[in-house]
Amino acid sequence: MGTSITSKDDMEKVCIVCEQSKQEGIHILGRFLCLDCEKAMVQTDTADPKYRFYVKQLKKIISSEIYS
Repeated sequence: MGTSITSKDDMEKVCIVCEQSKQEGIHILGRFLCLDCEKAMVQTDTADPKYRFYVKQLKKIISSEIYS
């Protein structure tokens, strides 16, 4: 009956862009961005339709959440 202790750093996080659980990425203002999305965004041209999607998703970083 062993109990494993998992640190906060070992837990999977949900990416703000793809909304999938990932382990590796960066935190921006308390939000998580996975390495896959970071790489894709950096390589996306501003004329690409995906660019608008990335901008929309990244706006979640600065939008405040209202709790009732």
